[in-house]
Amino acid sequence: MPVETDPDKVYDIVQKEYNEQHNIKWLKPLGFNNTYAIAVRQETAEEHNLKTVSDLAQVSQQLAFGTDQEFINREDGLKGLKEIYNMKFEKEQAMEIALRYQAIANKNISVTNAFATDGELIKYDLAILEDDKNFFPPYYSAPTVNQNTLEKHPELEEVLNLLAGQISDQEMQQLNFKTAVEGQAEAEVVKEFLQSKGLV
Repeated sequence: MPVETDPDKVYDIVQKEYNEQHNIKWLKPLGFNNTYAIAVRQETAEEHNLKTVSDLAQVSQQLAFGTDQEFINREDGLKGLKEIYNMKFEKEQAMEIALRYQAIANKNISVTNAFATDGELIKYDLAILEDDKNFFPPYYSAPTVNQNTLEKHPELEEVLNLLAGQISDQEMQQLNFKTAVEGQAEAEVVKEFLQSKGLV
């Protein structure tokens, strides 16, 4: 059965299932989509004129892909990606997932997978290629609240929904960069962001 990739349909399915099975309500999405992404160095993108994964498929036999073993074998990972885009890499290198950014920065590999909001994408100045065949499913972030809690505190839904659509992929990358790469305190980063949006 193919994976659903329409964000609205996925949200409706998840909302319904969580409500029925776990008595949990999904509130409005925050805006960013932390889905899988395919990343290359800027120089690799420029050298091969890469903007989409379909572009990558044209030159993939010249490039090494590095990631963890699980992603290599997953149907919704590299295995499925190669089938959908009809591509083959020169080499597939398995490594600890935490090492893939250093490996691509050090030119040990040319292509890797990422999450679209990883702060390391900024740190290593990587280019994300457009998933032009919509292979990867959407992973939009949204607050979840137990229905019993909402019954006791119905005002929570209105307050949390103030965040709906407030955080883009790029903004989340920046927030993750500040905490994961620069080491800033999460509470301070959140406070500064909320202030910038006029929410506190």
